[in-house]
Amino acid sequence: MPKLTAIRKRALDEMMKEAIFEAAVAVLAEHGVEGMTMDRVAVAADVAKGSLYHYYSGKQALLEFIYAKMIDPIFQNLEEIVASEQPATEKLETHLAKLLEHVAQHAQVFRLLFEDDTAQGLLQSSERRTREAGSRRLAEVFRQGIAEGVFRPADPLLLTHMFLGLCRGVFDSRPELERREQREMVQRLIMGTFLNGIATDQRHAG
Repeated sequence: MPKLTAIRKRALDEMMKEAIFEAAVAVLAEHGVEGMTMDRVAVAADVAKGSLYHYYSGKQALLEFIYAKMIDPIFQNLEEIVASEQPATEKLETHLAKLLEHVAQHAQVFRLLFEDDTAQGLLQSSERRTREAGSRRLAEVFRQGIAEGVFRPADPLLLTHMFLGLCRGVFDSRPELERREQREMVQRLIMGTFLNGIATDQRHAG
């Protein structure tokens, strides 16, 4: 059993990281990626600059931390959905609905991370790793759909990249996702456009 001091230290570390995250997001929103300095984040988090460097070696590490905090819930949701007993199409719809909701809740941060050239340069490696890991997991849903006979037989990873490319294209158009009915409309658009291209004759007949 861990010692009480170790448990306390972990709890304090988590509290500190959460305070740093909120401060960094606030600085990002006000000053953008170029203006997000370690000094500004330390002031916003009300911590000594040395304490900030204790957790994050610099601006890139801090941005990677913010990126992970934004992306991790999407991965957790995907893991739960892949492990569920839902049919493949329902899994795809459920994951997309949760993705749209999450992006809507953190729209400003996502725009800063994915539309800012400086952020994209600093996060290139992290984004590539998460995209590859997420694609491999989502491919399980397409593999299931092929086995169920509702998706055309094709490389599941290729279908995954096609689906994610469509989603990214829609996100790049900056749809208004704050309202639930708007998210549902975007979800129907993505699912309808995608499935009409990969659905089998059996699905059309049904």
